Amino acid sequence: MLKSATVLVCVLFLILNFSPTVRANADIAEKNDLKGLHIVPLQNTGVVRVQIGGKRELNVYHEVRQNDLFVECFVNHFSFNQEKAGALHQDGEGHIRLYINDEHVDTLYESAFLIEDVPSGEHEIRVVVVKNDRSPYDLEETFVVTMD
Repeated sequence: MLKSATVLVCVLFLILNFSPTVRANADIAEKNDLKGLHIVPLQNTGVVRVQIGGKRELNVYHEVRQNDLFVECFVNHFSFNQEKAGALHQDGEGHIRLYINDEHVDTLYESAFLIEDVPSGEHEIRVVVVKNDRSPYDLEETFVVTMD
């Protein structure tokens, strides 16, 4: 019988100076008025919950910070792996596909990211965890934010 254990680990907050800024696909951005959108991958932040046993789950935390949207994804039994993107599926590895208003805007290899300069209005954000071969795990979360 597997026992669940929860371990709380404090992790460094943001390392913005060394994180590359990614621009959303220009064609998609123009269609959805997301032209000025920047997506900045961040190293993991906050408190991490580690489980032993159980099934793979996705929990997404998000917070509006002025014109930006901070998103952090917690996926147990999973590692983000950019080097194997496009390779054969290996269980527990992959990346995130980010959709805004049903348009794919980025592929991310970090669990936390900042979407900068989000236009005002209501936006549907969808986070999908995918395998190395880009096929989806059965893990996704959708939420709506309203930017002032």
